[in-house]
Amino acid sequence: MTLPALKLLADSGFTPHLTGKRFAEDLMLGLGWRFEPIEGNVADDVGRTREIAANLGGHPLGMLFPNSFGSALLFRLAGVRSAGFPTDTRGFLLATKVPEPGVMHEVKRFFTAAREAIEAWGGTPARTEPEPRLGLTLLARHRAGARNILRDNQVSGRFVLLAPVARGLYHGKKKSWAHFDDLARFVKKLGCTPLVLPSPHEVDEVRASCPSARILPPTTLGNYAALCELASLVVANDSGISHVAAGVGARQITLIGVTDPNRTGPWNPDAVVLGREGAWPSEDEVLGRVEEILKA
Repeated sequence: MTLPALKLLADSGFTPHLTGKRFAEDLMLGLGWRFEPIEGNVADDVGRTREIAANLGGHPLGMLFPNSFGSALLFRLAGVRSAGFPTDTRGFLLATKVPEPGVMHEVKRFFTAAREAIEAWGGTPARTEPEPRLGLTLLARHRAGARNILRDNQVSGRFVLLAPVARGLYHGKKKSWAHFDDLARFVKKLGCTPLVLPSPHEVDEVRASCPSARILPPTTLGNYAALCELASLVVANDSGISHVAAGVGARQITLIGVTDPNRTGPWNPDAVVLGREGAWPSEDEVLGRVEEILKA
């Protein structure tokens, strides 16, 4: 969801050099920006970030999208003059404190942080509002990887990607719709193959929650995004997979039950969102919309 903000920085005359968790690196490769993974070892992360800062000219500007104290502390210890929201009592670590903009979609919130930082740094934002699509760029090897996954697992014809797991709790409530296995069986009846490619730590949970789907080995996020492009439909909870699908403009249904889609729903004007905060969609409602899309 930071893509429109990152593109704003780039289009406004700043060159992004990205840091983040290693799993995100593959997904961001197509954008052409340098990516340095953060491994979780404080001393190593500080040293690596300080080295990047030195190579960029000593004291580069930093844009913090995470709300955490740790991210601000990392940049401060590495000599990066950071801008961001003063959340998690970290305001004293920031060189530029961006005022909280109020409740809005996270894409707009990140975009607002970048726009305010650009102005504070003396620049001129290239635009005032985020673009309507995330516009994730994939590499040819991602698309080749997706085709190889389908070939190696003998998946032919139309397939539907399912993402039945959303890890963690939201205000103490589970973030996963309860009927993904019924959906997998229904997709088969419609002549499509239901596929799930869980992350390594989700395999057991996926096997328990959606045994009727074909469960393939984990892959990289870049390959997964390319599979979303090829899928007849992607059905996910309000989770990272929903945003990956939105990134490439895939046909998708996002299922909401405990989160607020006005804050975290897919940033894709063509996405279908079923359910609302406090009320999961019924099984009939989801199956009906899946059938409508697959037969269209």
